[in-house]
Amino acid sequence: MYRTTSKFYRIMIVSILLSSSFAAAFAQKKILFVTSNQEFYGNSKIAAANHFEEIVIPYHLFIKAGLSVDFVSPKGGAIPIGYINSSDSIQKKHLYDPFFMDKLKYTLKPSTINTDDYSAIFYTGGGAAMFGVAEDQTIQNIAREIYNKNGVVAAICHGTAGLAYLKDNSGNSLYSGKKITGFPNKFENKEAEYYKTFPFAIDEAIKTNDGNFVHSNEGWDSFTVVDGRFVTGQDPSSASKMAHQIIALIEANTPQIKKETIKNLDKVFSEWDNASHKPGVAAGLIKDGKVVSLKGFGSANVNHQLPVTIDTKFQIGMMSRQFTAFAVLLLEEQGKLSLADDVRKYIPKLPDYGHTITIKHLLSQSSGLADFSALKEIAGWRDKDFFTQQDALNLIFQQKKLGHVPGTKFSPTSSGLILLSEVIKQVTGQTLAAFSQQHIFLPLGMNNTFFLDDNETIIPHLAVSYQVGKDGLKHNPINYSITGTTNLYTSVADLSRWYLNFENPKAGSKKLIEKLTSAVTLNDGKTTYNPTAGKLLYGQQYQHAKRGIIKLWTYGLEGGYASNIFIFPKQNVTSFVLGNNNRYNGILAMGMATEVLGDIFPEPENIDFGKLKTLKLTRQQLEAYSGHYWDNERVAALRLYVENDTLRYQPLGGNNISSLVPLSENIFQMVVDGDGVIMVKFRKEGGTMKMIYTSGESDEYVYEVYNPKTYTTTSLNESTGTFYSDALKTTYTLHQNEKGLFTSNKNQSLIGFTPIQTDLFLSSARNIGSIRIARNKQKKIIGFYINSDRIKNLFFEKIKP
Repeated sequence: MYRTTSKFYRIMIVSILLSSSFAAAFAQKKILFVTSNQEFYGNSKIAAANHFEEIVIPYHLFIKAGLSVDFVSPKGGAIPIGYINSSDSIQKKHLYDPFFMDKLKYTLKPSTINTDDYSAIFYTGGGAAMFGVAEDQTIQNIAREIYNKNGVVAAICHGTAGLAYLKDNSGNSLYSGKKITGFPNKFENKEAEYYKTFPFAIDEAIKTNDGNFVHSNEGWDSFTVVDGRFVTGQDPSSASKMAHQIIALIEANTPQIKKETIKNLDKVFSEWDNASHKPGVAAGLIKDGKVVSLKGFGSANVNHQLPVTIDTKFQIGMMSRQFTAFAVLLLEEQGKLSLADDVRKYIPKLPDYGHTITIKHLLSQSSGLADFSALKEIAGWRDKDFFTQQDALNLIFQQKKLGHVPGTKFSPTSSGLILLSEVIKQVTGQTLAAFSQQHIFLPLGMNNTFFLDDNETIIPHLAVSYQVGKDGLKHNPINYSITGTTNLYTSVADLSRWYLNFENPKAGSKKLIEKLTSAVTLNDGKTTYNPTAGKLLYGQQYQHAKRGIIKLWTYGLEGGYASNIFIFPKQNVTSFVLGNNNRYNGILAMGMATEVLGDIFPEPENIDFGKLKTLKLTRQQLEAYSGHYWDNERVAALRLYVENDTLRYQPLGGNNISSLVPLSENIFQMVVDGDGVIMVKFRKEGGTMKMIYTSGESDEYVYEVYNPKTYTTTSLNESTGTFYSDALKTTYTLHQNEKGLFTSNKNQSLIGFTPIQTDLFLSSARNIGSIRIARNKQKKIIGFYINSDRIKNLFFEKIKP
């Protein structure tokens, strides 16, 4: 039957459970491979198999062309494969590719297929294809629906048997009068036992269904037939030619943007042109409700040389928060909770702080709760320590005070998202992971997306988390199992489904999406939160002007994973990049978006400071603003000084120095690369100079001038000693050396403190922020308070001198 003597290989493994139905409306370019579960020819003991070459060659070419492939079989799960030519480099590569082989182990059930997801259906061959496929009515319906939606129907060799009974909606042949080829009866060994088990001859079955069966005279000559949107191949030699013909038809039937633009999109990722072995990225672009591009670049696993594909899973860090917010708003829409509900209604273990914390406060970062990730670092947890959801909750529950009255001001904190995860659990009886799977991911067909709440789970098709440094590559594992604020794993193919849902909701409603993309407010219902990242939205994204055009954006950075998303709502453009290369990938995502948006930006890519209308100030006028400045709210210090008749800006302890250009006597603009507009204004209040910093449309950051405190060794000595926090069950010992006051913890061997004012020190550790010495009425030191932008008044009592 086939010109091969390769032994059959069997994949016999228990299939994972998959959803019974999907409901996504998806414009993605995907191809559905139809395979067979049949292990034997009919009722005989002769082993049957799916033809490996007829699967691998087209699969390889489709993936190379940027297409995605799913596999389906009548029963789902494992399928037998055979006819393997291990001397063929492509077949050998895929035989030892665990990502590909898992697709054959875990084929989908027909009942799980949403035909909106596919541009083509491809019936693969092998003796097994003669059994169980053609008569499967669900697969027949799938093929008909894909064809009716302008899709391609393809079959190779014995896979053409699957077309035998295909009918249109009226009960007539789906390919009436069309030319079809496959493995002809002429080439079969009619004396062989396998042949006697066949339910029909392929050519006769096609003719009976009003098709025009054709074939070459010799065979094994790459014979194919394209008739409309039917593409068929005679035998394994047709595999490569068929694949190219299918790709051409899909491209012709898919709305395209300019070919030059597509080429330029690839240029954005040119660093991987000759470096496919290094950690990489997967990228997606959507325009006008259609997927324009989904591609992978570089390596998902450097050791095993596994490429990044559009189905490769990445952890997306803070980008996970939008899914938590969506789940909360979905429960609100279902009437199962209200944003005005007291959080303690669902989490009674949360201390009563004397002020009601509502679900809205958690979503809007106005709860006053200390940030658990900052508490974690101060408590001495290391990145390599295993950290659970309960560990995070314990840190939150141990806190004695709020930083402010809920809903009266904003402060960045991740604790709210952790608590929201618990609220969902109490309301639904399901974990966030389970609820999201049932109500978000499965309805949208996001098969490669989930919240990881068990750190020991083995994740197939996962991009390895890498740390890229001077010493080469190192593994950068994520050792926690917290959900709500992070720990969502997904692929770019799945993310495209998610963002398409924003335009045509299948999960949630249009009203929910509108709320998700609206700004959070304080209790007054008016005041919005505008950090330098932009205006915070309920969906935990930020709204920010990019060169004069509104964009929504957020990012994630956990371990070696880095992710970015940019949405230009008025232009209907969404661009996103996921990576395992331990770096900010926003430049890549913005590069893709810019290629599609074109020259529509009203503002330049880079500010030309030479064209700004500036004012010449004397050195004396500039010196009036020189000095040290302190922002008590955000716990930040900086120094301004004059050099070469220019006012310079330098964060305390930092190496970056920026120039300030005067636009008026008291208003300056910072010189930056790019299009960011950073303004610095000065005003005197009560005889004290204040500096007001804004970035774009951000809230004002107010700094006040101060005279740095100088300590002698003797005067600093009383600040040393051992201090204990009951809220963290943690001890710190303050020492002094020739450079001043310092301490350490498990994470950092040296944490220095710079004097700001009397009894106030700025820490070199970001999450510690500052310490303010506390004294009793006798002026004796009794402890200190830690303050940062994320934590307020965390007390450490002095227990030893």
